[in-house]
Amino acid sequence: MWRSLLLLFAFAPLRPTPTGPNSHVWYAEGHRLIARIAESRLTPHTAESVRSILGGQSMAAASTWADDIKTQRPQTKPVHFVNIPLEATSYDPASQCGTGHCIIAELERDRQALMDSGSTDIERAEALRFLIHLIGDLHQPLHVADDHDRGGNDRNVMLRGEWLDLHKVWDGELIKTMGLSEEAYFQRLKKEMDSLNLSEFESGTTIDWAMEGHSIAKEHAYHIPKGSHLGQSYVDENLPLVDMALIKAGVRLAKVLNDALMHYQPAPLAASPLGPQVYTDREAAAHVGEIAMVVGTVVSVHRSKAGNIHLNFGADYPHQTFSGTILNPRDPGFNQLDTLAGKRVGVRGVIKSYKGQAEILIESMDQIVPGPAP
Repeated sequence: MWRSLLLLFAFAPLRPTPTGPNSHVWYAEGHRLIARIAESRLTPHTAESVRSILGGQSMAAASTWADDIKTQRPQTKPVHFVNIPLEATSYDPASQCGTGHCIIAELERDRQALMDSGSTDIERAEALRFLIHLIGDLHQPLHVADDHDRGGNDRNVMLRGEWLDLHKVWDGELIKTMGLSEEAYFQRLKKEMDSLNLSEFESGTTIDWAMEGHSIAKEHAYHIPKGSHLGQSYVDENLPLVDMALIKAGVRLAKVLNDALMHYQPAPLAASPLGPQVYTDREAAAHVGEIAMVVGTVVSVHRSKAGNIHLNFGADYPHQTFSGTILNPRDPGFNQLDTLAGKRVGVRGVIKSYKGQAEILIESMDQIVPGPAP
């Protein structure tokens, strides 16, 4: 799908990161492009609301979260797609989304959670991150069509001398054939957008948009040449469809958010009252790469089977807003960490992103201090 490099302190044991064709849907680049298009079409009120809900994180940065968490929350994997048979002429929720665990049903749940005044901050932020990502997935044709091959995952084809599964070709390999940087590709899409009546793309429902992608899969993606070699003609025919899907996804994402957040009252985001380079746990994801202090309430202290310790802030795993993580703990002081549950503390260090979650790797108890009052 459309994903992050993890850097660890040199002494720390390495943790595996997802690899392989199922790690990226549209690749990370595609998801960020969609988010950037959408951001450019948000109303000022919606833009402020999104920034408040995400704790200052950009939509582009949030766009891969739903992929990043899949190893920790495998129950979310089915909501990235819906298997509408290639021969089908309409969407049948009973047979194609019988359990309610498909992309169409999930998008409606997330939209409702975003609008529900009773949603908690964490529920609303997760719903928004899912919407940003899944509207993109909905516009990848092989996420809404299936020819008895798991949306092309089991169909091998050759593209530019390399054997790949067809799903991966549409996830991002067609985009990569252009050889453009992400910024150059964004400018390419913007230029194309200038010639289009974008408001025309805003009409319809998620089901309509899914069936639009299904038609592209049926009429184009699955039209594979003899020998399964995808030549330049296949690229030339389908790359414009990919570009249009990215543009439509961005336009429609903006429409969904503008409508859903019309009545939301965002909390103003100002300079941190805690001081420079001090952020709340909700704000941590917007400051990945910075050396800072993250302050919040430790909801739980979790010890993994590998012996690692996680101070989960904001909510219990896997819904935490931030984690202070100790890998291979050696400092005797770490034996007292259970006493931090329920307390407000600050954690100093480099804010990193691991599987979609903001964290600071803790090497010493000196990095943990009593948190300043909110």
